[in-house]
Amino acid sequence: MVVPVTDPAVLHFNDCANVGANLVRAARAQGWRWGYVPPAKVRPTATPEQLRGVGKARYLPFLARRRQALQRADVVHVHYATSARLLRERFMPRRPYFLHLHGTDIRTQWLDPAYHDEVRRAAGEAVGVFYTTPDNREHAQQARPDAEYMPVFVNFDELPAWQPADRPRVVFVSRWEDVKGLADQLATAQQLADAVGPDVELVGLDWGPGADAARQAGVRLIPPLPHPEYLDLLASAHVTVGQSTAILSVSELEAMAIGVPLAASGEHYPMPDGGTPPIVTGTVAETVEQVVAALADPPATARTLDVARWVRDHHDAADHVTALEARYRAAATSA
Repeated sequence: MVVPVTDPAVLHFNDCANVGANLVRAARAQGWRWGYVPPAKVRPTATPEQLRGVGKARYLPFLARRRQALQRADVVHVHYATSARLLRERFMPRRPYFLHLHGTDIRTQWLDPAYHDEVRRAAGEAVGVFYTTPDNREHAQQARPDAEYMPVFVNFDELPAWQPADRPRVVFVSRWEDVKGLADQLATAQQLADAVGPDVELVGLDWGPGADAARQAGVRLIPPLPHPEYLDLLASAHVTVGQSTAILSVSELEAMAIGVPLAASGEHYPMPDGGTPPIVTGTVAETVEQVVAALADPPATARTLDVARWVRDHHDAADHVTALEARYRAAATSA
């Protein structure tokens, strides 16, 4: 006779973009027993193979912590495909696990012969598989045909109020890198600087191989900030500019959730419900033209786009934990 597990102990193992942290936070608010091992406690920077001699002792606390966490868990939710191998190391108790694919693992490593079989095994042995951005659907469902979309989440409790700076300000929210659409990012920065002149401050992060080019285009760069200070920077913007790709990452969503209008050039993937994000978009030139128009009345633009409500409707972890808890119970019962 199978005895149902009515209150499974769940372990979220590793994390990317705080997806696991936000799910655990929402579940604990419901009173469920969900644990969390953050990336810094999952494994050291160097792998056991890279460590030599007494240096291998650095790995032992990670092994002990992992074993202890798994012993307490009925089911595991693993974030990032290559983390699944850590559950199979010697002396680790076996637990059913769900796998969350986050981006580089399924976007890049899936195509890399050095990682392909590992990603396939991680997905194949999981009870269920999730992927976080619409652009990864094809690869995710190659690795696991029943892979499901689950969005990245925003922690709404930590967001500051929207308080635009005294001087008109446009904040570029992403790092300056090819994976963020660097060429169009830089073109947007240059055309926007030419359009608004010194009356509008352009601000971005001093982060990524294209940072110097962004500085030359007229963007004032600041060092990467602790997350609360970064959120304050977003809240100081009159308009924000996101990555020039087909998706929105957490930084863009946080800006929108604060209420700041977001501009991002290019075509964007539709949501599973068929809708598209309410952002200022188009070609680079069209996007710049609309940013200039939005700067004339940012609150009116924000009301028209209704960005904060849209993010709450689509990127709230609380909307997903009840269904997940039911699936965890089923997995723990059948283990």
